[in-house]
Amino acid sequence: MSILDEEEFRKLRGFRGKVSSAELNSVLEEVEEDFAKSGSLKSSLIFVYANHIEQVRRNKELYDLISAILEKYAPKIGLENVAQLILNSLS
Repeated sequence: MSILDEEEFRKLRGFRGKVSSAELNSVLEEVEEDFAKSGSLKSSLIFVYANHIEQVRRNKELYDLISAILEKYAPKIGLENVAQLILNSLS
């Protein structure tokens, strides 16, 4: 079974067309950059989400789901790969 067949990614595809992929890409890139410096995914998510608080509040369910996906799959296949899967699932 592919990671894309997992429940989290099925839920994520439900947000297709409801969020700006440019905004999401920007957030994910910032998470990657901060993670490279800090080494802590959780703190990177908190820091970047705080910087984009309005966007995160408008799409709380989506960003909660993205956090869960990143935390679950980044240790297995890498943060950059998971970010690409997220972006591809929403486009």
